[in-house]
This record gives sequence, structure tokens and C-alpha cells, in this order.
Amino acid sequence: MDVIMKIYFVFLIILASVLINACNKKDGKLYIGIVQISEDPALDQARLGVIKSLEDAGYRDGENIKIDYKNAQSEIGNIVQILSAFEMANADMIITNSTPCMVAAAQKIKNIPVVATVTFSPEQAGMTSSPANLAGVYDPFKIVEFVDLVLSFVPDLQIVGLPYSISEPNAQFSANQLIKEFTRRNIKVIDLPVYNSNDIAQAIQTIVSKDAQVIIASADNTVYLGLPYISKIAGEKKIPVFVTDPLQVEKGAAIGFGVDYDFWGLESGKIAAEILSGKKTTDFGMKPIVKYTFYINKKTAQEQGLSIPDSLLSKADRVF
Repeated sequence: MDVIMKIYFVFLIILASVLINACNKKDGKLYIGIVQISEDPALDQARLGVIKSLEDAGYRDGENIKIDYKNAQSEIGNIVQILSAFEMANADMIITNSTPCMVAAAQKIKNIPVVATVTFSPEQAGMTSSPANLAGVYDPFKIVEFVDLVLSFVPDLQIVGLPYSISEPNAQFSANQLIKEFTRRNIKVIDLPVYNSNDIAQAIQTIVSKDAQVIIASADNTVYLGLPYISKIAGEKKIPVFVTDPLQVEKGAAIGFGVDYDFWGLESGKIAAEILSGKKTTDFGMKPIVKYTFYINKKTAQEQGLSIPDSLLSKADRVF
């Protein structure tokens, strides 16, 4: 009963906040709800990119639109509650930031335009189709290029450690793709599911005990939360950490290759602006992103025992 009451109480707080913000519609402002799964530098950068594109198109928060940003604090259940509140407030548009948010909106929201950023496609996330009211930009996930990059740093790679969240469809999809690609190359993958960030310590200890040569964190909000701990152990055991989110090199990874999040947000925001201006979500659908970045953290790489050839250093888009 205590858990049920807590969930209900959280929902009431979210609903009250949303309804207060939605009152701006009475002043003629369009009401836009943004739901983000957690506080994260990559997600934050994408969200700011969305807002920048809206501003460039003439949609400015507090002037002709009201942006109501809600963070789910890494709780999947909170996403549904936030979406319910947006729906009850008759939002003019919902913008989702992360795959879990996109999936929840695709399943729940039927009559409000939804624009997705920082996400895999509905099909990648295990859905059979993409709803007509959903548009946005997704990551086609350049798995072959990522594995090629890992092998360029560790050419004798035989064992990979891969912790992943069992509660995030994006994490499950990326883990499955990585397992297939490494297995195809006769490289063993120690894949360990985690239910929340509290499970990460045990997963990493198991990975270390099984002689993993690298640790990979891929498209996984839960595992990224534990990256400082992973980096600490990786430094002690001299096991380099590779990520598919380049910005995570600031939180403890040595090498990052993946989508440019600023560009991702900007492109998603352009779609949102055009829909607000009268176009339909079906005019866009879900489009693949085309810009990727390669980041290196030299200090972290050294701490984790990874040598960086000059030939790879010169190819990096950014070196920390």
C-alpha cells in the first residue's frame, strides 16, 4: 500500500505542475511537454538543441509557446505518469528524449503529435510499427564501425565485458547487436543484465573476474549512471571502457563513438517546428541521423591502460 500511495502522490505532484503550466494556453501559447528519462549531459545537449531549433523557427518559450520540461529521474514508471499528465492537459505537442520515453509515448499517446529525439526507431525497440502521430530522428546504430574502432585500439581482443539494463529497450537492442557482431568475429562477450544502477558494481566485479579485456557501455541510461564507478574499477584493473555515447568520455570512458547529440537535437527540433507550423507527423515519420562523432579522453585512456596510436588520435573529433 505504501508503494501504491507513493506512486499516486508522485502522479498528483506531476499533474499539478503540468496543469499549472498548461494554463498558459489560455494566453494563446502553444503548450509543449518534454519528457526526459534522466539528467545526463548527452540528453541535456539534445534537449537544448531541440529548443534552439524551435527558437530559430520563431517559437520562443514564454512568448508564443510554453515548454514544460519533466525529468523521469531514471524511473520508467514516472515516464507514463508524466505522459498521462501531458495528455490530461491537452498538450499541443510532446517531445520525448530517450528510447524509453519514445516507446511509452508511442504506446500511450494517440491524438497528440509526438516528436522523438535521442532514440532508436520503434522497430529497433521491438515495436511492430511506428504510430502515425510519431515523428523524429533515430540512431541507426553503426555497430560494425563501432566494433572496428574497438579492434583498432585492441587488435588482440578476445573477451568483452558488456553490462546492460534489462529494463531499457534501447539497452537490450544495442546489447543484442553487439553480441551478434562480436560473436561473428569469434570474440567472447560476457553480457550481464542489470535491473538498476545498484546492480552495476556486482556486474563489473563479475566481468573483471572473467578476464574481460575491455568494458563496453552502449546506449544505456542505467549503466551510464554507474560510469564513474565502472571507470574507477577499470583504472585499477587496466581495462579500457568504450561507449557508444561520445559525451560519456567526460564521465569515465576512454573512447566514445556515436551520434552527435547537439546535431540530433537540432534536427529533431526542426521537425517539431515544422509540425507546429502546420505540417503533419506523417510528412516526416522517423528519420535516421547522419552525423557521428569520435571522442578520446587521453587521461582516462592512460589510467585504464590503453595506448592511443597517433593515427587514431588524429582522427578524433575531440580529444579531452
